[in-house]
Amino acid sequence: MKQTPFSKAALPLAVLASLSSPVIADNFTLEEVVVTAQKRAQSLNDVGISVNAFTDEQMKELGIGSAADMAQHTPGMTLTESSPTGVPVYTIRGMGFDDYSAASNATVGIYINEVNLPYPVMTSDLVFDVERVEVLKGAQGDLYGRNSTAGAINFITNKPESNFNAGVNLNYGRYDRTEVEGYVTGSLANALQGRLAVKHISQDAGIQKHLSTGEELGEIDTAAVRAMLNWDVADNLSLLLDLHSGRDDSDGWAQQAHGLVVGTFGFSGPLVPVDSRELAADDPRDAAWSTKPQKDHDVAGASLTVNWDINSAYSLTSITAFDRFERDDANDWDATSTQNTDIFNNTQIDSYSQELRLATEGDGYNWILGLYLSHDQVDEAYLGLVGESQSGLGLLDQVENRYTQETDTRALFVHAEFDLTDEWRLTLGGRYTYEDRGFESCTYDANGTAAFTYTVLIDLLDDFAINASAPPLTHSGGRLFTQGDCMTLHTGSYDPFGGDFDAVNTPFKDTLVTENLSGKVTVDYMPNSDWLIYGSVGTGFKSGGFNGAFVNETVQLTPYTEEETLAFELGFKATLLESTMQLNGTLFHYDYRDKQVLDVAETFFGPLTTTVNVPRSEISGAEVELHWRPLQGFDIKLGVAYLDTEVKEFSGTPILNNPTDPLTGEVDYGELGAELPQSAPWQYNGLLAYEFPVAEGLLLRAVTDFSYTDGYYTLMERNDAWKVEDYWLVNARLALASEEGSWEVALWSRNIEDKVYTPSAGMANEVLNRGAGAGNTYGLSVSYHWM
Repeated sequence: MKQTPFSKAALPLAVLASLSSPVIADNFTLEEVVVTAQKRAQSLNDVGISVNAFTDEQMKELGIGSAADMAQHTPGMTLTESSPTGVPVYTIRGMGFDDYSAASNATVGIYINEVNLPYPVMTSDLVFDVERVEVLKGAQGDLYGRNSTAGAINFITNKPESNFNAGVNLNYGRYDRTEVEGYVTGSLANALQGRLAVKHISQDAGIQKHLSTGEELGEIDTAAVRAMLNWDVADNLSLLLDLHSGRDDSDGWAQQAHGLVVGTFGFSGPLVPVDSRELAADDPRDAAWSTKPQKDHDVAGASLTVNWDINSAYSLTSITAFDRFERDDANDWDATSTQNTDIFNNTQIDSYSQELRLATEGDGYNWILGLYLSHDQVDEAYLGLVGESQSGLGLLDQVENRYTQETDTRALFVHAEFDLTDEWRLTLGGRYTYEDRGFESCTYDANGTAAFTYTVLIDLLDDFAINASAPPLTHSGGRLFTQGDCMTLHTGSYDPFGGDFDAVNTPFKDTLVTENLSGKVTVDYMPNSDWLIYGSVGTGFKSGGFNGAFVNETVQLTPYTEEETLAFELGFKATLLESTMQLNGTLFHYDYRDKQVLDVAETFFGPLTTTVNVPRSEISGAEVELHWRPLQGFDIKLGVAYLDTEVKEFSGTPILNNPTDPLTGEVDYGELGAELPQSAPWQYNGLLAYEFPVAEGLLLRAVTDFSYTDGYYTLMERNDAWKVEDYWLVNARLALASEEGSWEVALWSRNIEDKVYTPSAGMANEVLNRGAGAGNTYGLSVSYHWM
């Protein structure tokens, strides 16, 4: 039976209602959480913004090994993959970007040790040796290197220590999954400390099985290393060098096909019939592919952080960074044994950045003035095998899109806090951003079939035009295409009687320049040391860009412009019941302008993928989070998020058959009141943990956690083809540990109900597909620390 919103909220709301009864504390208050969300160390309860923070112990307890795991325990956040290419889509409070191109920036800024990773595909590899993670929600109009509309995620890794310390964690689980993680830190010389951390994951094939051939999929081989050196040059000057590298030579995760649609040219199905078994998979371990999904990632980078206390009043921070990401991936988009849409991505991203911050702190005030500079370049070859698709007509076989994108960003920002009285604080922030993005792209014939097909089509159109007494079509690159030609056609608004058709065989080139001024005003009210009430108004923006996927016509390369949001938020943070309870809540409303979404462009070849702007949409919602320790060793955590999104203005082209305007023939999403993609109306998460002594020096800790995600659409259209159904996930962990924390042995299980769920859905040519979540996994972990 489908649950109502009231029944979904009943459990957490009932628990919250029960908290009105008094509880007598017995020296088991909650620990203070320190964050650096505003570029300086502060208690989480003193920061007038919405922040979720996870410590390393909490991440281990929740089984968080990736950003996707973290999203399950962050109210208002979802993380899915927009397509089988593995490009993650970070969405906070309904603001996300569902582009599967490696060249697209995210609405959520991702930072590791204060260094921005500008493209989501760069964040798909290992997260390890993390001290804490901070999730900032809402427009980031100041302080962060890349301005973002939805928020920011900060991964802060452990730093070198003066005293010797080392540790190792071994994890063995289902499907012969083995994880080994270790670190060693200590003093290397006078005023010089070092830290070395490594992680390796291996897994035998066996998670997924091909429905037709029986071939297995699921092998994992990934590793990462980070070396850090901290040099205290003087009492007021320190240098921190971060060198990191990683690789991932693993199988990908196969999609599941679940239906066929009428294609571009009116066929009722693919040219090669699909095995009916491949369209009816219910188990996430059952799938199909013609090209085996595989990853081949290499990442490397370095950063140098300089902290200089100029004098007692001023300090200067400099962060210089370089990151490189390379991949050579194979993916089967259509999730069938046919060669319908098999994709090969060869990508290299180089990112350079420089940040300078001058800060001061005085009696009742502090401010930060910053400069941010960056340059990044994306080079990608995007090869597709489409020989058995409808759109290939049985003639097209291999086409490859190649593009280069270069982006230069310059930003100046300021952030200042003023204590107006003992109870009132005012925070002001602003950022000016200038961005210059250059793009060059063309789709090439890979093996001669496309050149032949295009030439035949042009000849047919020429004959049609001549027979209709219209002028012949013009082809600026010559009449015939040959193998290896650039074949992104410029057709304009094709009119067979007017001859408006130009078969350009030179690369498309364009430049997009963006200037933006954003800011934020926050007022904090602190009636006593246990309460913080805050209200804020701010703006944020995300720059525009270009389509980096397959392009048959230049109309698909029309740049999409920047998106902006005007954000209003009212929240509170309350420490209650003699510091044994923390209760946080927030209300928010966003006026969202020019949101970037995937759509289709009407072309000579039919509807083809592009990216467009939604003129106006609105987002409203509320979040409540609770952490309560009613007894010594007993923790209760609950989170509830409600989200209401609505498109106010937008007329787009339907990807599938949707209701259309009888006058224009277009879908009017504004009149339909469409929800924004990746926007679950309700989300819950919670944790129950109880720790108690079982013998002298020994502790037993039992933990169960859960998360609920309401149904949502993965694309703008409200079509069941890309509707994600609601689902619950429940996990459990039982650990025996030494009281001083030197060792631990734990049994764990993820998705203990073996729930079948699909967090993403899409389409590849005429095949509807979905990405199923992993089933039940379980294992044993052992950790030991030398201190």
